Amino acid sequence: MKKMIDVHRDEIVAGQGEVVLESDASGACLVIVARDAIKKIGGLAHAMFYSSFAERRKSSVVLRNASEAIDEMIENMSLIGADRDNIEVSLITGENVLHESNDTEYTRNLNFAADILRQKHVKFRENSVQDVGGAHVALDVESGEILYKQESSPF
Repeated sequence: MKKMIDVHRDEIVAGQGEVVLESDASGACLVIVARDAIKKIGGLAHAMFYSSFAERRKSSVVLRNASEAIDEMIENMSLIGADRDNIEVSLITGENVLHESNDTEYTRNLNFAADILRQKHVKFRENSVQDVGGAHVALDVESGEILYKQESSPF
């Protein structure tokens, strides 16, 4: 039986094998999911997502969440045996990130996170950026499957 681990807002968790890392919050979140498929080690960083420049200026948390969360997640994964060169990252917005379909600030924030990954020379699945609305996100570390669920339904 797989072990379920809740990853709360602003937390970063790594796991190996039969583990499912699940985001758990009701705020606007950017979920950064990483996996070393060879060693079956994964990580989930549950970062805040700010949709306006004013909110971003009020808090340096945005930079910490995007940049430092990636560093901490990769470091945690490396501590349990992941090879940095094998880690591949996906970005998922959800959990109440409000935006319009042509929202330039939303797109700019996602591009900012993707640019950080490129600057850090972390493999980024370009086609992995997803908007899952109000759903929670989970990573089945063993299989690599990214799961989505609405608040009221189980994985």
